[in-house]
Amino acid sequence: MYVCRARFPTTGMYRMAPSASRLRSLQPLLQKYFLPIGLALALLLGLVLPELGRALASASLGEWGVVQTLCMVVIFVISGLTLKTDDVFAALRVWRAIAFGVASILFITPTLALVPGQLTFLDRSFQVGFLLFCCMPTTINSGVALAQSAKGNFALALLLTLLSNLIGIFTSPFFFSLLLTVSDVSIQPESLFLKLLLAILLPLVVGKLARERSATVLAAVKNHKTLLSNSSSIALVVIVFMSISKSQDKIVQLDGSSLVALLLVGLSIHVIYLVFNFVVAKHVLRLPIAMSKSVVIMCSQKTLPMAMTIVSFLPPEVGEQGLISIPCILSHLVQVFVDAFICARWANYTDTEQEALSPGDNSNDGGGAAHGSHVRPSTSTITRTPSKPTGGQHTSTPTVEMNGMTEADSSAEKV
Repeated sequence: MYVCRARFPTTGMYRMAPSASRLRSLQPLLQKYFLPIGLALALLLGLVLPELGRALASASLGEWGVVQTLCMVVIFVISGLTLKTDDVFAALRVWRAIAFGVASILFITPTLALVPGQLTFLDRSFQVGFLLFCCMPTTINSGVALAQSAKGNFALALLLTLLSNLIGIFTSPFFFSLLLTVSDVSIQPESLFLKLLLAILLPLVVGKLARERSATVLAAVKNHKTLLSNSSSIALVVIVFMSISKSQDKIVQLDGSSLVALLLVGLSIHVIYLVFNFVVAKHVLRLPIAMSKSVVIMCSQKTLPMAMTIVSFLPPEVGEQGLISIPCILSHLVQVFVDAFICARWANYTDTEQEALSPGDNSNDGGGAAHGSHVRPSTSTITRTPSKPTGGQHTSTPTVEMNGMTEADSSAEKV
């Protein structure tokens, strides 16, 4: 990679060109919001270039769209490749937080989806979209990252993601079908369940087995985390782009008030989730604050990939796929930006006492202890390490050791 540099004749110094410098300074921000930016672009391109999206979606083998299926396989194989289990086993003993988390994600929060069905100013497809999104398990990637940024308990967040998404493959189709029946719409949950097994669970298992069985694969996963994350996001963006393109003619007929109404409904649902889960975690279960953060964040978010997978399998009589996708996409964007703001401020509040759950040392898997908040008290001793002689004198530099590691080693271990 060549970097443009400007030479100053009077000093002989080099300085990076302003444009290249600005671009490099924006890279962390662009990476942080890679998925939201991609979803916004998918929405824009689907409205401007619907022919391309329709062409991609038209390639099929029987009931399976070729491009769509490939994208789903990419998403969930990568999920399996990046799935760590060491931290999960350490978190299993926090049964109250786990039991409430799974129940809240899969059975309590979905019932709120019946409320949008009573809002007559929403199009029928929009009501189905909110209903579908509320029935989903928690987010696969963004929720854990947000919980970590808020200094929540990483192991607990990871475990809630794993359990809710695995159980959700079995429960979401039937729960969604049940709620649709209440709203006078019906689907065949058995067919949807079988498709989810093939499109989600099978690629997930393949990715996980590859990670566990091959040292080469594991090393590649650790060395290319950003590439894998972005590849998964791009695959999801392509699925959204095709769904928007197929219903472009209906979407462009929406007015500004409809979009504002969708945003307000999505925001209201998410705020209710946050408040409910916070009250239970903090005042009913009385969890330590790091665990409370993970429970609140993970139980208040819903995953978009599984929602878009189910949208692609819905029969036409349920509603327009593109219109059903809009509430899911907007609700996802709302939860990401709202929770990012909350987590940035919440990170300043931590327990002063040791957390009840310690993720443990996971040297083989990247370690969850580095991700947790106050998960293990550390002991520090100060030793003096001889440095190189300077001017004939032998000096020593104080070095802090924490649990057997030097300060430099500890800093290298931080994520």
